[in-house]
Amino acid sequence: MFNLRSLPNFLALFRILLTPLLFWLILAGQTWGYLGAVGVLLLMGLSDFLDGRIARRLQAVSPLGIFLDTISDKIFVAGALLPMIQVGLLPGWIALLIITREFIISGLRSFAAAAGEVISAGQWGKQKLAITVGALMWRLLAAALEGAGPLRFAAIDAGPVAFFLSLWPVAMALAVIWTVFSGVEYLWKAWPLLRGSWSPPVRSGQEAATGDASAKVTKSRS
Repeated sequence: MFNLRSLPNFLALFRILLTPLLFWLILAGQTWGYLGAVGVLLLMGLSDFLDGRIARRLQAVSPLGIFLDTISDKIFVAGALLPMIQVGLLPGWIALLIITREFIISGLRSFAAAAGEVISAGQWGKQKLAITVGALMWRLLAAALEGAGPLRFAAIDAGPVAFFLSLWPVAMALAVIWTVFSGVEYLWKAWPLLRGSWSPPVRSGQEAATGDASAKVTKSRS
């Protein structure tokens, strides 16, 4: 079952399976949990960086790999955002914005695929995940500093480290900016397709009958 060409798929699956651990570490609300979550996020980010490059180098890009890579990113980011809101590390609107953007992009890609088109990621979209994960790690490190333990006092004595970690709102603001602009970038690329499909053309009698028959078959199977 396992071979080198299937490694990218296993890396994507690895991120999905590791998400419950990430969720639990943050939800613990302790310094050790936050530091552990940073390590898990770093591992997930590195695996995301590597799997696409390995797939292209080995010419092992597949529909399954694209599917797993796409959903794994969304799952582990949501798996970090939700417990961070629950323990009070982030406001809820940030998670709402990021998760809503993911739904919109997934819908646009499915819509374009149904029309036989492909909407490729632009520069904003390619950079968004790295910036978002970096901002989440930054916030978790700041939360670890705010908690009790040796790390807090070492960082306070260091001075610059404490100041650097206190700038986590700047990193989170960048994540929000990239979330918004990458979403706008996707919408801009999809706009001609959306505009052309706003008023569907009138189908001929034969096409309508074929479409109705297909719909009935799909409904009966579901």
